[in-house]
Amino acid sequence: MTVSPPAVDHHDRACDALERSTPLLVEAVRRAPGTARPTRMRWTNAEIAAHMFASVTEASKAARGEPSLYDAAGPTVALDEQMVAQVTERDPALLAEMIAERTAAFLAAVRGRSGIELLAAPRTTLATSVGLLAIDHHLHGGQFAETSGLPWAGRVADLHSALSTVLPYAFSPDAARDFRGSFTLQLRGVEPVRFAVEGQRLRTGVTGPTDCIITADPQTFLRVGIGVVSQLRAALTGKMRAGGRKPWLARALPRLFPPIPHGGVATWRR
Repeated sequence: MTVSPPAVDHHDRACDALERSTPLLVEAVRRAPGTARPTRMRWTNAEIAAHMFASVTEASKAARGEPSLYDAAGPTVALDEQMVAQVTERDPALLAEMIAERTAAFLAAVRGRSGIELLAAPRTTLATSVGLLAIDHHLHGGQFAETSGLPWAGRVADLHSALSTVLPYAFSPDAARDFRGSFTLQLRGVEPVRFAVEGQRLRTGVTGPTDCIITADPQTFLRVGIGVVSQLRAALTGKMRAGGRKPWLARALPRLFPPIPHGGVATWRR
């Protein structure tokens, strides 16, 4: 696989995004009814909060160069389930404080370093680990807010840097072997993310017109990213649509960027 170096280093911006979202996420965890389950999730809110604590704990170990559960294969469904089971706390208020403390420690470990620094987990850079956590804040913050009947207060514009760091990680070069096309991802309230796929090569931060323009509701897009919502369902409900001169290229996105494995996702039918 070839991933061209980004024109902009998004690491510091992703760190800022994670720092901004942390107090909002912590408050959303506190407000969320612990036993409630967000739409199409098997995990309760308390289990999702345990997942977030476990994830930032392992990311902190990896950033410090210590052995981490992610080292062998990165996030997997089985590993997510194992990590949640190992966190015995289920009180949202206590979990919120645990997440806040561990995220602050993680940010202290990653700030001021190069985002392209490779970690032990496959295909993972320091910037990737920050971006994955920042995206998780917005994804699960939205789920917590949904069960509380309150809006998610996260700054949606921060998703630009987070998504830019994670895009190369999510890319499947084998699926892109004979593919050629360029995309603009337009999430409402987020600076467009532009990229091109040329065979097994991904180029980010491309300029000029692109072949396919994907417009989506941010929460819907994030849920498509872990398989809670299918791209077909998102399109049928009007929350994701394709345009541009080659809108049919959108059909390749689930193949080029398959959902990142995530525990707690319920099975469902289209």
